[in-house]
Amino acid sequence: MAPIRAIALSLVLAILALAGMSCAADAARKKISSSASLESLSADGVSGKVCSRQAACRAQRTVTVYMLNSTSPSTSVPFGTTFTLGDGAWSIDEWAYPGQYYAVVEPKKTRHFVCQTATSNSKVWWTSGAAS
Repeated sequence: MAPIRAIALSLVLAILALAGMSCAADAARKKISSSASLESLSADGVSGKVCSRQAACRAQRTVTVYMLNSTSPSTSVPFGTTFTLGDGAWSIDEWAYPGQYYAVVEPKKTRHFVCQTATSNSKVWWTSGAAS
């Protein structure tokens, strides 16, 4: 029985060591800030851009657009999700209901960087065409 316990203990220690190295690798990555903008909002869809000084933090970022559902209490519902192009541009070409929208860019890990999350400005679109 003793050899099995020794093997099990060795496996547990190896797993803990690997988990510790993963945390250390995350800490060694440089944190890069990002910003997001919601540039266009209409019945044809929503578009915007992710900006960052590192190209790796602009391309292939996951962007989720939310529609404000209620102001009291403040709640929102997902409208759609997309990925950015190499220049940080993104769009969701779906019919958008009139209302208030904003975008959230998820964090991204690369080999050397951790691209931080970003939240865009909000835009309001009404069928009358009047912007707020």
